[in-house]
Amino acid sequence: MDKRSNVLKKITLIAIIIFTFSVGSLFSDGIEFNIRYYDKKIYFPNSSIFVKAEITNNSAESYRFKLADARVFNLDFEVKTLQNRKIKHSEDYKIQKNPDNPVFFREITLAPGEQFSFVENLSRYVENFETGVYVVNALFYPELNRGINPEVFTSNSLNLSVRPPAGVPELAARIDEDTGEILRRNPIPPDAVVDFLLTARQKSQWEKFLLYIDVEQLMLKSIEREKVYLRLSEEDRRAMVEEYRNELKMEVADETIVLIPDEYTIKKTEYTPEKGKVLAELKFQYPGYKEIKEYTYYLHRKDRIWYVYNYDVRNMGTE
Repeated sequence: MDKRSNVLKKITLIAIIIFTFSVGSLFSDGIEFNIRYYDKKIYFPNSSIFVKAEITNNSAESYRFKLADARVFNLDFEVKTLQNRKIKHSEDYKIQKNPDNPVFFREITLAPGEQFSFVENLSRYVENFETGVYVVNALFYPELNRGINPEVFTSNSLNLSVRPPAGVPELAARIDEDTGEILRRNPIPPDAVVDFLLTARQKSQWEKFLLYIDVEQLMLKSIEREKVYLRLSEEDRRAMVEEYRNELKMEVADETIVLIPDEYTIKKTEYTPEKGKVLAELKFQYPGYKEIKEYTYYLHRKDRIWYVYNYDVRNMGTE
């Protein structure tokens, strides 16, 4: 029995070592590195595939790392087929990663509980994808990827499905991250629309968030944008709306509507057959306090679907 017990102990110890090693790539002294799709959609061979990299400090102390202007010195991707064939780096990546290039960087400090994230186009790191299914991992180098055996974190894995080229424009190929179904608008009431978009924003699901927003009308809130818009051709107007849509996703336009609430409450809803108004209380978490804002969302109805086309914000203090 003693011999068998010793064998079991050794097996248990080996299992613990293996588990610790595998988890250690994701977590190191409370530092977590994860990736997720920034704007998940149906991908085709020539699609841009945006991935959001997140570094989270779950430790009790501040964490410092270097962030290079050229992200290739911080980030790399490992992409493999289901047959375990590794996809090669792109020429663009190799040119940027040239060791003769100077590396400019800044120091980033994360306090306990803070997170830093940035978005990169996976398609710029690897060769063009063929139709098929892939597994994607990211590598993060906090002290930059230069020299021998640099410090590195390995992310979680993402499944990537690349479909055959289709005649449907890529902009229409949006999918539900929760169900995998193509997103479709439903004739739900105004309060349900606001609830839907706020929940989507909390999950950083951009296509769901924008599904019931009249992006064109929201853009035209700006008098300056409206002046430019009215001088454009129909084709250029569509391009301007799409550019504004991307600015919303990058959080560089209408920053107030894209803020992520920690919690929210729908307080009041009013609507006629064509116009609606929804009052909601949103709370935003900051270190040591919560900021409370009251949002009024204005909606109009087109083809049985309610869309948010405008909003107001009122500060309500803190708690």
